[in-house]
Amino acid sequence: MGTNWARTRRMVLRKRFCEEEVERFAQELGWPRRETDQADPEEGIAYHVFWAPPGAALALHYTEDDLARDSYVTVIGKNAEAVHGAQELVEPRLNTWPLAELLAEVDGASTPVSLARAVLRAGLGAPHEFDETFFARINAALHHSDRRVRETAVWAVTFSPYAEYRPALTTIRESDEDPGLRDHAEILLEGFDEIGSHEQ
Repeated sequence: MGTNWARTRRMVLRKRFCEEEVERFAQELGWPRRETDQADPEEGIAYHVFWAPPGAALALHYTEDDLARDSYVTVIGKNAEAVHGAQELVEPRLNTWPLAELLAEVDGASTPVSLARAVLRAGLGAPHEFDETFFARINAALHHSDRRVRETAVWAVTFSPYAEYRPALTTIRESDEDPGLRDHAEILLEGFDEIGSHEQ
């Protein structure tokens, strides 16, 4: 797929392993399976399948993300309007997490473990473009007193790398008690530098 194609955000599925459901949905659309990539965790390769209609510039992608321990679907295509229309069809049919519920899971978390889980899922499903509501939750998690929450928040940033995370990542790089987190924050900041991402 070309880099200039339109794409949806990652629509996180409520069920972790549901390739069969996505396959049935694609069959109903008349979209045959085009390619399957087997997972290779050591190489950072996730299990991935996509379906596309003959001769049409749209594709439905399904990915099992081992880091987030969730699966998600995306729609990619040449026409942004067609991609948006496909998203409106996919979300209710495949039982995905709505954006509001991803945020509510973060807000309602009662323990550091449940908060860490919710923050990571929110990062996975966050819009590609800067979104203040997602940023506020993940940024707060980057400052959390529990290392586990900060760790998953750093990973969440990798899914939704808004430049606005720079100050929090800089703080972690310079002063976090966990050397692994300091190193990870350094890598993320270097990545921001490489793509020319600067604080807004």
